Amino acid sequence: MDYFKVNKYSSVDENILFISNNIIELLKGSDKDFGKLVELYEKKFFPEISVNIETSIYLAMLFLFGIGKIEIDNKKIKLVVN
Repeated sequence: MDYFKVNKYSSVDENILFISNNIIELLKGSDKDFGKLVELYEKKFFPEISVNIETSIYLAMLFLFGIGKIEIDNKKIKLVVN
């Protein structure tokens, strides 16, 4: 079962775990600042600009920071590899 796609809503694009998984994919290449990360996410996964998706991206970033998957250093967000 793909737990990142489990969702009580009809739209998987509003699922924080799904968005977190996509953010991890974007951060695998290099460190990025928050604005650039939002632009890349919207370009790759969600082409329509929406205030709701930006809020969901922010919440997903807080979730990843809370569980220790990302670090913020000099306004750059980087993936923590265990």
